[in-house]
Amino acid sequence: GSGLTQALVFRFSDSQGWQNLDVVDILINSSLDGRQACFIAYSRSANTVYLVTDTGGLLPGLVLNGSGTTSNNQCSISGQGSSVSGSGTTMVLTLNVTFKSAFAGNRVFYMSAQDIFGASSGWVPAGVWQIPGSPATGTISLSQVNPGSGSGRTQTFIFTFSDTKGYQDIGVINVLLNGFLDGATACSLAYARTTNTLYLFDDAGVNLLPGLVLAGQGSLSNSQCSISGAGSSGSGSGTTFTLRLNMTFSSSFAGNSIFYVAGRDVKEGNNTGWQTAGVWQVP
Repeated sequence: GSGLTQALVFRFSDSQGWQNLDVVDILINSSLDGRQACFIAYSRSANTVYLVTDTGGLLPGLVLNGSGTTSNNQCSISGQGSSVSGSGTTMVLTLNVTFKSAFAGNRVFYMSAQDIFGASSGWVPAGVWQIPGSPATGTISLSQVNPGSGSGRTQTFIFTFSDTKGYQDIGVINVLLNGFLDGATACSLAYARTTNTLYLFDDAGVNLLPGLVLAGQGSLSNSQCSISGAGSSGSGSGTTFTLRLNMTFSSSFAGNSIFYVAGRDVKEGNNTGWQTAGVWQVP
């Protein structure tokens, strides 16, 4: 979703009961980096939310009793509208968050949980959020990825771009699915609009495998994913270009991954930069 203010709901579970959870962490940033981030820690036993400063320290805690606020340079959390509840194995943490306009951009939700014995889930990418701010200055922009979240081994994804000069101005679209912005051991793609050709990077994320013209047949594969020409296509109308990819993920690529998407024009004068566009869980 998008917006400056939102009551965000985070769910954590523990097979031994939600009371077995100790500290849960939520890090909102463009990458897994706690600096200049909206970095939140919640202590279940103390029913207290902490925000991390830009340099890594903890600000004074906010007890979730329906009042007060806590803020850093990226976000603030209001006690009003924030709460926690638990039932069975699930704990639900609701936080009324307001983002600062200076923190504008596409951000990723990373979550982790630790139990009272010190066992940890590790960081898991769990969602994306667009914080509005200054309008883009380039001609190209990413409109949406559909679906933007979900799970499955096989799915057709639709990536929609717009270009104020017309869709013919779009040159190359990049799609990277991984836990982090890293092309190694990833499903990393490049689509050349002018030749209607899709390329898949090798497992190292360095070399392009032989391209596939999207003519309704053939396929591309690396160890993480394959793309079938059947059901995949590129089409444009007016200022909008739509790239449809019929993707299948390998079982070895299981887990939560983030869609990073970028586009640039034919003269490479305008570039969207990498945008976090969605999350997908491979079972």
